[in-house]
Amino acid sequence: MSATPKITALRGGHVTLAAAADAFLATRRTSNLNTHRAYASAVDRVIALLGRDRPLAEVSDAEIGAALADL
Repeated sequence: MSATPKITALRGGHVTLAAAADAFLATRRTSNLNTHRAYASAVDRVIALLGRDRPLAEVSDAEIGAALADL
């Protein structure tokens, strides 16, 4: 069984959706090119609906769920 992955919090209260997406897509978890491309496509479409410059702290789980359902 693998070890629990380490989760790193994004620091600062003004992290935008675009910055959070970039940070996630730069992780080792998406280092495979096919995985990166698939995740980037989905993430980019969701943040385009929600607003790239919108603060991450202002986005609710329900809004993300609704955006995914719309797509």
